[in-house]
Amino acid sequence: MLIDKLLFSDTVPMMMKKSLDFNSSRHLLISNNIAQMDTPGYKANDVDFKSQLRDAVGAGSHLNLKTTHKNHFGPGMMALKKLAPLPHEEELQAKSNGNNVNIDYEMAKLAENQIDFNAVSQMMMKRGSTVKAAVTEVPQQ
Repeated sequence: MLIDKLLFSDTVPMMMKKSLDFNSSRHLLISNNIAQMDTPGYKANDVDFKSQLRDAVGAGSHLNLKTTHKNHFGPGMMALKKLAPLPHEEELQAKSNGNNVNIDYEMAKLAENQIDFNAVSQMMMKRGSTVKAAVTEVPQQ
């Protein structure tokens, strides 16, 4: 039971999971924006995980801390569990038909999102291989 607490009680796995959830939602939104690029009056949407994460764990000069022991502090798991993608309308220049989708901008966002997803996936795999190496006492490869 102690090993379970040591390995999995921190907020890092939850943050990585939420990051992948947001990347997946953002990919769908961006793909929808691209599909609707010729629809009159359509407004592009996006999701901002970084600002929502900042709000959940603390922002600016204050931190939202939750203690489990008088000598411990850190962001609470509940704040991370409650994070959900909150789409917002992009404030971009609209074309004559009212549509504001810019294909170059959307493709750049899609590439950035894919890079973020791949980076977090690799971090999760590295964390898993570290845990496996610790349990089996076999060096990492």
